Amino acid sequence: MSQGENVKGSMSNVEIEHKFLLNDSFDHDRWGASCQALDPENEKQLRVTDTYYVPTQEDNWIYRHRYDSEIQQLTVKSRGGDTEVRTEINLDLAGSNQTSKVAAFLATLSIQEKHVVVKQIHVFDFPDCEIVHYVASCGSRSISCVEFEAVGAHTVQDALAVLERYELALGFDASKRSKVNLFDLLVR
Repeated sequence: MSQGENVKGSMSNVEIEHKFLLNDSFDHDRWGASCQALDPENEKQLRVTDTYYVPTQEDNWIYRHRYDSEIQQLTVKSRGGDTEVRTEINLDLAGSNQTSKVAAFLATLSIQEKHVVVKQIHVFDFPDCEIVHYVASCGSRSISCVEFEAVGAHTVQDALAVLERYELALGFDASKRSKVNLFDLLVR
């Protein structure tokens, strides 16, 4: 499967985002005020638990069970190469925390490893973009990032234009983005 191509050929199964790794000089309050000045539709802060499952024989896909106070999803994501455009298929799970059911389900896929990533996120939702600052940790490793994810775009080019507009407005340079997914940044 090539970059930007996905299982169904639909943009609904494609994630288009840029991730920026931050250092200790990042000013969270200033960033938040700059995001608020862009007039977001919504702002929220959450604690998110992502459990990643790594199949034994597969380096191209990773499975994630996400659980927080708002959503619960089982996701498969393409893995490897540049993460700017990649497949992401989300299944929404209803009800209470289904961690044990998800683990049992995924065990049928010959899972080799399981890693829990906990994130404290600060989200600004816009009609065409989600902007998130988070601190993520897995074991003793921790990183801080800002992510820009285009939402609702009909083409990859439209989505990339959305990212560029918000990144410029908030002082981020796309040439300095990380091309590595969060799981590999924290675990590998």
